Amino acid sequence: MPGERPMARTAAEWIARLNADERTVDDEQAFRAWIAADPAHAADFERATDIWALVPGTDAAVRPAPASARPLSRRRMMAACAGTLVVGGGGMAIMQTAMAGTRYRTGIGEQRRLTLPEGSALFLDADTDVRVLASASRRRLWLERGRVALTVKPSAVPFAIDAGRGRFVAGSGRFDVRRDSDDRLAMTALAGQADVAVAGGQRSLSAGQRIRTDAANVVQLDRPDVETTQAWLSGRAAFHDDRLDAVAAEANRYSLTRLVIADPVTAALRVSGMYRMGDNVALGQALSQLLSVPVRQVDDRVLLGR
Repeated sequence: MPGERPMARTAAEWIARLNADERTVDDEQAFRAWIAADPAHAADFERATDIWALVPGTDAAVRPAPASARPLSRRRMMAACAGTLVVGGGGMAIMQTAMAGTRYRTGIGEQRRLTLPEGSALFLDADTDVRVLASASRRRLWLERGRVALTVKPSAVPFAIDAGRGRFVAGSGRFDVRRDSDDRLAMTALAGQADVAVAGGQRSLSAGQRIRTDAANVVQLDRPDVETTQAWLSGRAAFHDDRLDAVAAEANRYSLTRLVIADPVTAALRVSGMYRMGDNVALGQALSQLLSVPVRQVDDRVLLGR
C-alpha cells in the first residue's frame, strides 16, 4: 500500500505462517531469526497482532454478525492475513477472526501444563486448541475447542478469553472454561470474578458460579459442585443423568480406542457417576454391567449395545 513500510506486510505474513496447520519447526526457527535480526521486526509484529485483535468483527461473540454476512473460510482468512494491513481514513481491513498469538494444542488423551510469559498458568485438557497472547500489556486467549483451567496472575491488565459465541474478561483468580464442537460453552469462576458477554447479554460471574450455553445458545447460571467441576484435572469425568452417547463422546477425547454406541436405544440410556478416563475397554465393561447391555471389542473399537 502507498506509504506503508514493507516490514508491516512481513509481520502480517508471519502471523499467517505461524498459525497455519502446516507450520513446521523450521518456520519457528526462521521466525526467531527474523525477530533477532532487527529490533524493528519485533515492534512490527507487536503492532500487527495488536491491530488484528482490535479489528471490528473479531469479537463476534459480543457483536453478532449480520445474517447476510458471509463467513470466511480458513483458506480465505489465511490469504487475507498474508496480504496487507490497511489503516486510514476509510477505516481498517484485515481478517475477521483473530488468529494471532502462540498456538498450543493437545491430542487425544494428552494434557499439558503451561506457565505463560506474564506469569499466569494454563492447564490444557485433552483434544484442546488455544491461541494465547500473554505479555505485560496484552493478555488474551482464544479457545478454539476443548477445555482449559486458567489461573490468572494479578495485574492491571485484564485477561480476555474468546470462546466462539462467548467472551469473558477476568481479573485475578481461577477459571475453568470449556468449548465443545457444537459451540456449547461453560465457564466456572472457581476464585475471582469475570465479566461475561454471551447470547447478546452482559453478566458478571462471581466465585462459585458457572455460566453455560447449549447448542441453541440458551444460557444457564448455576453453582456446580467443585469436585465435579475439577474432576478432569485428575483424569476423571463426572456425569449426571447424561445420555450414553454423550458419555462416549467425552470418553473418546481421552482414548484412541473408540467407545461406540451400537444402536439408538442404547444411546439414549442415562448415566450418572464419576469415571476414570483413558481406558475405554475398562469403561465399556463398567457401563455394560451398570446398564445391562452387551459389550464387545472389535479392533480399536468398544461397542456397547446390540
